Parts: sequence; structure tokens; C-alpha cells
Amino acid sequence: MPKMIKLTINGESVEVNEGTTILEAARKVNIDIPTLCFLKEINEIGDCRMCVVEVEGRRRFCHFLYSES
Repeated sequence: MPKMIKLTINGESVEVNEGTTILEAARKVNIDIPTLCFLKEINEIGDCRMCVVEVEGRRRFCHFLYSES
């Protein structure tokens, strides 16, 4: 059973499976993050870097959730 992660995006609480992208979590609560290269099942790499976001407690911008910490 996948581990669930609780997070808050722009004041909206959401719970997702560990390994879910921030983009997928945001879409789950109807928050739009612009993308250019993201195509589920084809290209989830995020090479264009348009979808990167700031995560509190991290030094760099990111687009993927690794854990709840």
C-alpha cells in the first residue's frame, strides 16, 4: 500500500500517494500550474522548467514530491 503524503498548496490541503508530482497534487485541488512539456505517460521529466515551484524548507525549486519532510 503506497504511503500517503499530506501537503498544502496555496492554502489548499491535499493528500496524495508518495511519488506524486506537485503538478498532479495541485491539479487534484484545481490549482493551475502552467506547463509546456508535461505529457502524462510520455514525458514527466519537466525539462522546460516552467512547472517548477517553491517548496517551503527546500533550497531549490522542484516539481516532484519525494516525501512528506
